[in-house]
Amino acid sequence: MKWTANLTGYVEIALWGENPERVLNMALSRGLVLWNIVSVTQTEYRLNVSLGSFRAICRLVRRSGCRLKIKRKRGLPFFFKQIKKRKVLVVGTFLFCLILYLLSSFVWFVEVIGNKEVARELVLEKAVKYGLKRGVPQASVNNNLVAEKLLGEIPQLSWVGIHEHGTKIIIEVAEKTLPPSNNENTPANLIARTEGEIVELLVLQGTPLVEEGARVRAGQILILGLIYPEVSIGETGEISPAGEPRAVRAKGLVRARVFREASEFCSLKEKLTADTRRKKAALYLKFGDKEVYLKGSNKNPFHQYRVIRQRKSLSFQDLELIRIIYQEQKSEILERHLEEAFEEAARRAREIVWQKVPSECKIISQSFEPWEGQKDGIMVKYKLETIEEIGRYLPEEE
Repeated sequence: MKWTANLTGYVEIALWGENPERVLNMALSRGLVLWNIVSVTQTEYRLNVSLGSFRAICRLVRRSGCRLKIKRKRGLPFFFKQIKKRKVLVVGTFLFCLILYLLSSFVWFVEVIGNKEVARELVLEKAVKYGLKRGVPQASVNNNLVAEKLLGEIPQLSWVGIHEHGTKIIIEVAEKTLPPSNNENTPANLIARTEGEIVELLVLQGTPLVEEGARVRAGQILILGLIYPEVSIGETGEISPAGEPRAVRAKGLVRARVFREASEFCSLKEKLTADTRRKKAALYLKFGDKEVYLKGSNKNPFHQYRVIRQRKSLSFQDLELIRIIYQEQKSEILERHLEEAFEEAARRAREIVWQKVPSECKIISQSFEPWEGQKDGIMVKYKLETIEEIGRYLPEEE
């Protein structure tokens, strides 16, 4: 009944008076289409009447002395009537959809992904050469041809794929993996990775510039990548080199005693902040400086909170869909005993120091020293002494 009534149209009416039951009985006996008859009070009814039966029931109501009021109008006839009254709106909506459809068939954004060594500008420049650029119809671009030409003109690429995502064209590239260069024969100096006191020095190739027991700073040259020729002494006692020094890759073993330390403070009372289960979300469109909220508002409902923003660029320039999540937070005071504060400060200090310690090292000593005179907490100094290999090559020489 509801499906056919929506096609032909119907009205929801309120019927009241001295004897509305008599009107209903007369209407049903004459074959009028009524349904969903509900008694509101003893003298009032709510019911649905088909559009074809509405005039007939109006005549019965006038004869009976009752009263009738239309509450709602439903169905296609009323919908089309509203459309006729709003021709400008309908035409405008149609034109807007048409323009939107036409604009969506053009390329408005070109993005390059997957490139590391190859410049993005180079890929875009080559793509423009073969017709892939902003403002052209998508149907005029042969994606396979452009991918093939890019692969042929940029030798560093091993694969090119072009994908369409709405008005955005994504050029996905994969670069060739070149075998690592062999640096064994590249001349280089061996330098100190960190500050320390040298305890062992073994030179395999090159000229040492330090000796055991010396303190060196980070970046100082330990073994020079040069081998000097033997010096010859003539009959007259004149000293002269036998040739020019030869550049080599310095090699050797340099172990040093390295001292590290760090100090950290831990309070006896510490304020901790954590998320609760309560959150509110808002959704809005941003075009330039204008914001149109689709859901929620820009008013934060919580006293203490953090904000999470999720952005998504839409098809048109400067148009973004932004989702904001206001996450409620709650703060509480964590109280520690003196022993607990000492352990926490020691853990923090040790963690800072060990971030710089290589995995292969020999621990000579380590200690934790509390500092006195601290209010509302404790300061702990962590000292570490190790023996480790400190030689390394400069990054450009590796």
